[in-house]
Amino acid sequence: MDEMDPKTFGGDPSVDSAAPAAVKKKRLFQKNPNKIKESKFDIFLNILNLTILFLGVILIIFPLLNYFSLAFNNGNSNLKVVFYPVDPTFKAFEYVLAGEGALDFWRAFGNSVLLTVVVTVVSNLVEAMAAYPLSKRDFPFKSGIMMYFIITMLFSAGIVPIYLLMSMFNLLDNIWSVILISISNVTHLLYFKTFFEGISPDIEEAARLDGANELQMFFLIIVPMSLPIIGSCCFFTIVGCWNGYGSALMFISQSARGKAAQPLAYYLYLMLQSDTLDKNNAWLMANAKNVEAAAMVASIIPIICMYPYVVKYIKGGLQLGSVKG
Repeated sequence: MDEMDPKTFGGDPSVDSAAPAAVKKKRLFQKNPNKIKESKFDIFLNILNLTILFLGVILIIFPLLNYFSLAFNNGNSNLKVVFYPVDPTFKAFEYVLAGEGALDFWRAFGNSVLLTVVVTVVSNLVEAMAAYPLSKRDFPFKSGIMMYFIITMLFSAGIVPIYLLMSMFNLLDNIWSVILISISNVTHLLYFKTFFEGISPDIEEAARLDGANELQMFFLIIVPMSLPIIGSCCFFTIVGCWNGYGSALMFISQSARGKAAQPLAYYLYLMLQSDTLDKNNAWLMANAKNVEAAAMVASIIPIICMYPYVVKYIKGGLQLGSVKG
């Protein structure tokens, strides 16, 4: 039988693997006829959004570059620094990490690690376990329990009762006061509840037929399926605990006992707000801004190192509730 001509049957010779490169390139840049044509107003809005985003990136990136540059610069040439160090040196980092300021920095660093680990594990575990039964339609008293959580999220008891409670338990100037006040997060409970509601009940029925009890079903089936929302909530908890100093500002003073319980964010806040540097040290006074910048840069390194490992879970968690099936 003779070889069939593609044109005879309405075929397109350009789909052939031997088609010239020029034809393939032409097809690559052809407009999609199925694409909805944008109006001039839509094009204007897209350009405006891109412009605003670009200006926002500039406003965020340029101050960060200046601060990073100060951390690696000699204090005698700080006025010349814009976006890169003029007189590069690591002396500011040496002072913060291994010099006279190392003891206070590493003690605050350890307090922040304790605070972040305990709050992240306990808070998200309790919220996930509370959200799982609340995601079931036939759970008794579901509406009343949800109303209780919502009320506690919207209305707080106030600073004074909480302060008196911590004083009663002798937790003032103690890192555990900050830990206990940071554990509850009803917003994450709602995230977990919404995610669990999207899991097919057929999976749970199959697990029950295999003899799994509620705890086995939660930890062996639901938790592995919920890594996107767990990763997102854990990351947001870690960032909030690591960067937050509001609770420490209420419960931890600047006394000798309070100084030993300061988390890193509160330590940096006091460093930036008060003049605590040794005025008899000429080098330290000349490099005060550089030392502050070095301490700030060193404090964000753990978050930067952790972000690449959790970004895939954050992307999945941000899609929560975007599609309903």
